[in-house]
Amino acid sequence: MQTQTPPQKQQFKRRTIFIKKGLQFRYMTLIILSVLAGLLIMSFELVFTLSEVFDQHPVLLQPLYEHFPRLAYGFIYKLIIYVVFVILISAILSHRMAGPVYRFEQTCKAIAKGDFSQRIHLRKGDQFMELQDEFNKMMDRVEEEINKNKK
Repeated sequence: MQTQTPPQKQQFKRRTIFIKKGLQFRYMTLIILSVLAGLLIMSFELVFTLSEVFDQHPVLLQPLYEHFPRLAYGFIYKLIIYVVFVILISAILSHRMAGPVYRFEQTCKAIAKGDFSQRIHLRKGDQFMELQDEFNKMMDRVEEEINKNKK
């Protein structure tokens, strides 16, 4: 007797980073604005603290003010590198969310056209893995009921 091996899950390899541009850009903007707001709050706090110290002890910070332009340029360069890093990370995170949403949309469109054999197979590490499992269980049940009614 020959045993059948279960069908293997099809792996989807996305070649583009921006699959659902609107959703991803909103998600990225939210992350970037949150990080920038935190940086702004910390910068204001630092400036406020330094101005208080300078008011109380002007001699202590005088050497710092002499080197301020060089320090400011270094800070700006580091800030630009940090923001680019945040943009890249937010693009990756948004891709991990938008890819599954896109896959669900495409599968639902195929099912709406009458192909009830469609299932969702997300990549390892994608969001919505639990939703994928529940969706596939639902479709198994729907297909089972359709087949039962055909008999």
